[in-house]
This record gives sequence, C-alpha cells and structure tokens, in this order.
Amino acid sequence: MIDARVRKIHKTLAALGAPAGTVATREPPIMLATLADRPPTGPGWLFELKWDGVRVLASRNGGPTELVGRSGQVVTGRYPEIARALDKLPLDRFVLDGEVMALDERGRPSFQRLQARMGLSDPRDVERAMAQVAVEAAFFDCLALDGRDLRGLPLVARKDCLRLLLPDRGPVRRADHVTDDGAAYFAAAGKAGLEGIVAKRMESRYTAGRSREWLKVKSQQRQELVIGGYTDPQGSRGYFGALHLGVYEPASGRGVPRLVYAGRVGTGFDEKTLRAISAALRPLRRETSPFAVGSPPGRGHHWVEPRLVAEVRFTEWTDDGLLRHPAFLGLRNDKRPEECVREVAAPEPPRARTAPPKRAATRSKAAAGSPAAPSPAEARTKLTNLHKVFWPADGYTKGDLIAYYDAVAPWLLPYLKDRPVVLTRYPDGITGKSFFQQDAPDSTPSWIRTERLHSKDANREIDYFVLDDAESLRYVANLGTIPLHLWSARVGALDRPDWLVLDLDPKGAPFTDVVTVAQTLHRILDDLSLPSYPKTSGASGLHILVPLGARYGHEDARTFARLLALLAVEAASAISTVVRPIRGREGKVYVDFGQNGHGRTIVAPFAVRPLPGAPASCPLEWSEVTARLDPTRFTIKTLPARLEKTGDLLAPVLKGSIDMAAAVARIEGRAASVKPSRGEAPAAPGRKPGRRRTPRA
Repeated sequence: MIDARVRKIHKTLAALGAPAGTVATREPPIMLATLADRPPTGPGWLFELKWDGVRVLASRNGGPTELVGRSGQVVTGRYPEIARALDKLPLDRFVLDGEVMALDERGRPSFQRLQARMGLSDPRDVERAMAQVAVEAAFFDCLALDGRDLRGLPLVARKDCLRLLLPDRGPVRRADHVTDDGAAYFAAAGKAGLEGIVAKRMESRYTAGRSREWLKVKSQQRQELVIGGYTDPQGSRGYFGALHLGVYEPASGRGVPRLVYAGRVGTGFDEKTLRAISAALRPLRRETSPFAVGSPPGRGHHWVEPRLVAEVRFTEWTDDGLLRHPAFLGLRNDKRPEECVREVAAPEPPRARTAPPKRAATRSKAAAGSPAAPSPAEARTKLTNLHKVFWPADGYTKGDLIAYYDAVAPWLLPYLKDRPVVLTRYPDGITGKSFFQQDAPDSTPSWIRTERLHSKDANREIDYFVLDDAESLRYVANLGTIPLHLWSARVGALDRPDWLVLDLDPKGAPFTDVVTVAQTLHRILDDLSLPSYPKTSGASGLHILVPLGARYGHEDARTFARLLALLAVEAASAISTVVRPIRGREGKVYVDFGQNGHGRTIVAPFAVRPLPGAPASCPLEWSEVTARLDPTRFTIKTLPARLEKTGDLLAPVLKGSIDMAAAVARIEGRAASVKPSRGEAPAAPGRKPGRRRTPRA
C-alpha cells in the first residue's frame, strides 16, 4: 500500500513535468557557489546557512543508500548512520545534495570536531568513533526523485520536493531557508558563530560547477589550500613548526596550472593533529620546493609533494597574495589539490529597481564601516562603582574611563581583534595600587575570549585576554583597566608581526629632541621608500610604526628595527642613543628597538595612561610632529571628538607591508657609494661622521 506521502510526491512530480532520467553520482555533478563579500539585495533570492561540514550526494536506486563526496569518493562507510537513516525513507530512488556535519557542545557545526570521522576507513574505527562523535546531515537540494531528473526545474520547485521527502528535524533532515532580508540573516549567522550563509536565486537550475546563481558569504574567510612543505619545530612543539601552503593559478593558453605560494600556518594544531599530519607528510618528502611562484625566505624548510589539502581560516589576503593571520582547521580528503584556487569575491549582483525603504536619513558609526558599541539589549557587563574617582586632580571617574572606551571602540577594536593583550589594572585609580594581568582568572565569563599561549618569559601556559568586541572591552575597563598593551602579532600568526615599532623614549631629554629624532627617522624611512606612522605613547614619548603585513618573523623585524635605530642615531648622534641603561644615555633620546619580538607589547592606540589629565595614545599626521606638538592635549575628553573629525590616522599600518630585502639593499647600495677615502677611518657612533656609513645590524 502506497502511503499518503508517496502519493503526494507522485502527484507533485507529475504536475511539475519533470522528465524521466537518472543522475550519475560517481562523477559528481555538484553545483558550487561563488564567493561574495555581502548578501545580494532585491527580490528573487533565498538564503540558507552555510554548514561547516563536508558535502555529499546521497544516492539510492532500489538498494542501500550510497554517499559520495565531491571528489567522487564513496564515503558511505564513514557515516553509516546517515545512510541507514536515508534507507528508511518511503522512496527508494533519489539523489539528494547536502552536508554532513558534527555539532559542538553549543549545537553549532564544527569542522574540527568532524575531523575525527572524516579520515576513517576501517569499520571498527568508525564504530568506535560513532560513540564519540555523532554526525548529522542537512540536505538542501533534490537532483532526482522516483526516476525523474529534477535538475532542470527551478530551485523552489526542487525544494518543494525535498520538503515532501525529508523531515524538518532529526539526524537526517532538510535544510531551512528564508526568503527575505539576507543581510539580517547573515548578521544573525555571524553573531551565532556560524560560518556564513549561501544565497541562491529561487529560479536557478541545478548545473554542474561553480555558478553565480549561488553565492556564499562567509562570516570568516576560509579556504582550502595545498600543503607544499613545513618548517622545523620551535620550542617545546614536536613534529613541525608550520605548514607551507599554496593555491593553484589557472593555466593560460596551453600552459599547466602553477602552484603559487600563499604563506604558512602555524597555529590551530593539537598534539594529536601534529602527529597525524607529520605521519601523512613523511612519505611525500621531496628535495625541491613544489611552488612554481614564490617561496618562503630563510632556512629550516622541508618540501613535500603537493597532495594534501588543508582548510584554513584567515582574516584577509595581503597585497602580496599571502594569507593574513591563518589558523589551521583540518585536512580535506574530499578535495583534490588541483581544485584549490584563490577564491575572489564576485561583484554584488545588480539590484532590482525597487523603491527604497523609508527610514531616517541618519549615518551611524556602524553604517560607516566601524563596529558600534553594544546596545543595552546586548550588554552583558554589570558596571560597578561608576562614581569612584580615578583621577583625583581632574575629577575623572571610573565611569568616565568606561564611557571613553565605549566611545573609541570603533577605532580601537581593529587593533585588539585576534590579538593577545596585557591589562594594567588600577582598581582604586591612578594614585592607588596597580598590577599587571596577563592571565585571565577562572572567574572570567565564558563569553570573553581567551587564548592559551606559551609564555617564553614565564615558561608556562597563559590564558591571554583577546578583546574582539566592544562588550569585552567594556568588561576589562570595568575591572579598572586603564592602559592596554597588545602584541604585534595576532592569534593565528603569532610568529609574524603586523608591524615593527621604534619607541622614542626621552627619560630626561627635552620633548623637542624626541620630535627632532622622529623627524630624522621619518626622513630616513622616506628616503628608503618605506611607509611609517607616528603616534604618541600617551606618556612622554613617540612611537613610529612600520607595517610588515605579517610577512616576516620577529627576529627579522627586530634586526631591521635595530638597523633603522642605528641609522637614526648616526644621523642625530648629539641627541639620540641606543644605550638602554638610563645612566648611560647622557640625557639623550633612547631609540628603543627592543619592543619587537615574540610576546613584546606596546601601548595600544587610543589606550589611556594612568597619568594626570588622563592622556591617551594618539595617532598623528607627520605634519603634526613639530616643536609645537603637545601630547598631553590628547585625553579621554578630547580624543573622541578628534577621531570623529580625523578618523584613524594609523589604520594603514594594519593593511600595508614593506619589502625588507629591497630596503636593506638600498641601504647597502647608498653606503657603498660613500665609502671613506683611503686612510680615513669611518666615524664612530656618537660622533658626527665625516662620511656616511651603514651601521651593522
């Protein structure tokens, strides 16, 4: 007896006029989405969640269900519970497109958790893993049903068929979607910690390959890349230090695709993953680099045949085509290396000509592209002792401090995001006791992000605060945190700083000398065609930052910073020095290059200092660095208004980079052109040189 559900399916298929036919799944005709940077607007689109799992086609043709990955590999044995659940459906002929996933403790798909199931082939291993990691499947498309090929039907019709076949909940279910306000849906997905959404044209037909009819919009950038080598392990880590990654550049004409170097990833591994990847790499070792374009500098590299694929999360591509702040998520045995090409966001589809919604013509900071402070509904921090005076001479309170950090959050958060910070807390204000806090205490709320990192100085693991949002910033301000000191590198690329810094510290020298040394450094850097950005320290000095774009290691940054410091001292030897002890400086400005290194910190831009007047670190235009500069005028009362007018003058340091080797070559070339004449000794540092020479770095 045919049940009512099957009769309804038959009736629907007949009404749709779908032709008879089958869909071969061993050569998967999978439809792929094109990357976009925002959800499309206008009518005719529906929106689904982007599941953080592995793609499968589920096929049944009168017998047991077979699961096939996107590469054509049969993976039924890996996920037998999915196949068994599909066997119980009332129809015995279908082809469904969907995603297998493993959920974390909060019910969110976790690709890393799914790793425990992805690589298994022995049924005994699968059986053991099933008890530890359960999987589910969400299907979002129906390619064939009851002997009819549905691929030529509009998507909405295929989804109607899917709705008749699958339940809306359970371990095997149909995927939900919405049909309006994709931007709000995308924002909600990001807030929930999900990977993103997929936008699909309602009338789209199912076609093999990548299509602009389907668009994927990611909350976090992710990409599959080919592993081409690895570095020696560092410190206490075993097996390897980082993986060298690449993407294939499509062939032009009759050429062949070339593997292009895309950077390296050194975080996201636990001990088990390190061991497993090392074992997989061992039989693939080769003598030469597989990268046809680009290659990592330095020594300690080992090469492998480009056969393994890694999935990596990262913040952006640099102008040099390298990954910025990557973190390893897992191996992808369902992707072929040749499929790994750099994904580029497609332009937004043309908007339909519809009347704009009526709403107030206001422009918020969030609308201008800056993160906004949380609304009262989002606030989680219970503020305390807001009227406690923190700056007795000025009357500024703890409430004033919190209000300031709320106000500058849109400009400060881009520096804090993904970056370990060190707090200095003043629970009773600037005249009371204070203490540094690196380690987040056990009482820290679960919604505050922390990252456990090994501290070389302390020789132990430390749970650093990472302040990714305005509410986290407000939380630490409520703890009585006045200054925030941050690392130069982000979690995901802790061995690759975003900048190098030269700290001009007067300690007894007049501030006009600090300005003169800063101007000297500016001329040197300009002469080397290197970008540089000054800011006040918030105290008595100046910081000069040079963007590195996470291209170089800490030792490279420190060595180059030392070279620049020596050039500055050579050019302004009467008023500057690289001697660290105060008693040895002789009243000169100390050009400190020592703040470059793993775990070294500088005071964050816009961070407040525990000094009279409540000054804060302020980015500057170089035209402001003159004898008239007064750093004390940038305070918690004046800086927010300045930022509204000028914006963040330091912002380019987060996106730019330099060619360090080219800069060193220019220095050496200019030194060679002014060699001292025969018999003339080079001038010593600290004395006015008769001829210019290159300090040894």
